[in-house]
Amino acid sequence: MLPEDLKEKLMAVDSSREKRYEIAFWITKKPHYVRETLQWCFNEESDLLVKSAWVMEIICEHKSKNFFKYMRLFFKELPNIKNDSALRSCAKICEMLCHFHFMKTFGIVSNILNKEERKIITECSFDWLITDQKVACQAPAMQCLYYLGWDDDKKWIYPELRNILTENAPHQSAGYQARARKILKRLPYSDE
Repeated sequence: MLPEDLKEKLMAVDSSREKRYEIAFWITKKPHYVRETLQWCFNEESDLLVKSAWVMEIICEHKSKNFFKYMRLFFKELPNIKNDSALRSCAKICEMLCHFHFMKTFGIVSNILNKEERKIITECSFDWLITDQKVACQAPAMQCLYYLGWDDDKKWIYPELRNILTENAPHQSAGYQARARKILKRLPYSDE
């Protein structure tokens, strides 16, 4: 059962970034509510599904240590998410986690993703690219796969990613094409 004050706050979330930030920062002041909110991101029958996902995206971006404590739950449920709006937020969370994992220069904790979590992100990202998803989900998936290709055991990702992007880009939106061009420029031509 969702605590009443948390439910009330989540119900107040709207599409404005300002409101999302307000509620996300309120939740992080009560760290046990982070887990509660994350659980609602995966409840397909809930009216709070999308709002919870929006808030979790902000928490991951700005209060990542609060998110890290519960990210095992995130990875357990990630492959099952179906709602487009929640999926977009989850794809953005995956992109941020990959960035945190592979980018040591910002003083952010690196190596936060274990091998199984990187495998889940890899599978989900490829799935999002080859199925009928919105570009708001596919663009972060491209970036995730670019980062994940840095792993020594994941060099196979780049040739697969290159094939998908070059095949799909001509038939996709301008946003998809722009992100695909950006990623393709960064990919090496061989799986060195």
